[in-house]
Amino acid sequence: MSHASDQRAVVRQFFSDFAETWDSLYGGKRNAFWRAFDSLFRRDVYQRYQFTFERLGPDLRGKSVLDIGCGSGTYCFEAARRGAARVVGVDVADDMIAHARSGSQALGLQAACEFIRSPFPPETPLPALQRTYDYGIAMGVMDYVADATGFLRSARPLITEALFLSFPGRHWLRAPLRRYRYRLLRRPDVYTYDEATIRQGCEGAGFGSADILRLDHSGICYLVSARP
Repeated sequence: MSHASDQRAVVRQFFSDFAETWDSLYGGKRNAFWRAFDSLFRRDVYQRYQFTFERLGPDLRGKSVLDIGCGSGTYCFEAARRGAARVVGVDVADDMIAHARSGSQALGLQAACEFIRSPFPPETPLPALQRTYDYGIAMGVMDYVADATGFLRSARPLITEALFLSFPGRHWLRAPLRRYRYRLLRRPDVYTYDEATIRQGCEGAGFGSADILRLDHSGICYLVSARP
């Protein structure tokens, strides 16, 4: 098995095991202690969400959205609530997709939302990934992508207006500590970036511009709007 295939398998298992906890991060589902913990140590998770929907705007009527690494479907549900005509979520983890599908049913959003269990880029052609979307989302994904430029090149033909992404930064302390902790716990490899690398990757993939917002409070996180 190649390193890339092995990494995909580890990521798939990690996020399947983490699906229940991840889903609870949104919508005030956790108790007061954990909400306070999350607001302090996972602040970037909520700022990624805020960043995305501030830029998407309140009215998505007639628009299509592709969420790569959709997790339990939180971004997809919000896009559908804002009127998006078609929302497709792709995630490598079986349990994440199961949460997303059951969530869309519970919220009555199943007509607008489709969820697909697959790595990205897909290993075999998928009809849903052979068409274009107005907007793309890839939040919390690039942490686990060894070939960022290859990922962006695969995403570029699918997006006509903007792709919103997050990239973990190369903080002098938090980045190596995270790598060590993940290695100790046999979690996936983690990759970090700086602004120059992000901009080079976006340009190399064919995006005409990349607006980059740096957050420093969570050990450096970059929020990116990449436009064709």
